[in-house]
Amino acid sequence: MKTAILVVQYAILSASILFWVFRLGVRRRSGTLLEKRPHDVSPIGILDIGFVLCLWMVLQLLAIIPIFFLMDLSMEEMQNIALLSADKLLEIQAWASVMQLIAVVAAVAWLFLRHRRVQWLGTRQGFGSDLLIGMASALLIIPPVWLIQVIAVQFIDYTHPTLDSLIENFTFRSAVFSWIAAVAVAPVAEEFFFRGVIQGWLQRVFDHDEPKEIWFSGGQPDPNLARDLQKEFPVQKLLRFWSPILITSLAFAAVHAEQGPAPIPLFFLSMGIGYVFRKTGSFWPCVVVHLVLNSISMIVLTLTILYPELQPPVEVDPIPAMYR
Repeated sequence: MKTAILVVQYAILSASILFWVFRLGVRRRSGTLLEKRPHDVSPIGILDIGFVLCLWMVLQLLAIIPIFFLMDLSMEEMQNIALLSADKLLEIQAWASVMQLIAVVAAVAWLFLRHRRVQWLGTRQGFGSDLLIGMASALLIIPPVWLIQVIAVQFIDYTHPTLDSLIENFTFRSAVFSWIAAVAVAPVAEEFFFRGVIQGWLQRVFDHDEPKEIWFSGGQPDPNLARDLQKEFPVQKLLRFWSPILITSLAFAAVHAEQGPAPIPLFFLSMGIGYVFRKTGSFWPCVVVHLVLNSISMIVLTLTILYPELQPPVEVDPIPAMYR
């Protein structure tokens, strides 16, 4: 088993290196898979972001409060979730994740009713193309971020209350709950909010010369107000391109601040995913990268729990699954 896992790890790293070489070679000759596509500009304003945040928090509260009572938790357990068993903790996490997904559906519906379109979330190339781009991007992004994670955990202890409880009190039921939260829900919910909502709005702010009230209220973007980035100096062009990605990545890392060194690799991961979104105009390849990362992380975590002999002698935790 240990040999098989090592073979898979080296195969992934080798594929990543070969893909990087191939990508650089193809770029010199005929462009890349991530050649910037024409895509719809987000109609979102700050009001929309505030509404989505409020909707997110309200639905979380509506889910958590009844669950606490339905699960017959004591007041002490409600005030200190560290006292909960792994099953109870992961069950709460799974229900909270489902509510996140419901919040995404509700937010998309509201944004559609408000702006009459959601094409800025989708793609003009088809889901098959997005799936291919997502898988290729995962090969390019995840292994280097793994290396950053390996270095970071040598200096900062990694901690995650939910995953720590899963490790200490592993059951089939708790594993199912953790997989639902990390793999089935988190990629869609988090990428919708960070890429589709926040980065989409920031890209509009940096790419358009619109009045500030439009940034606040949102609405249909005026193509005549789009900046001609080709006429700007290279430094200006780079700043406009990368600023939305950088700001979004800082926010993404900040929400994982309580997880030890996790914000460091997740910041660089978000920079890579943000680049994919910037180039393609679709958040679906970002979901694929997120899903691949969380799936690998959960597979490694589950195997090391079931087979303790696979645990390496040096602390080299895999990238933590990106869910809260």
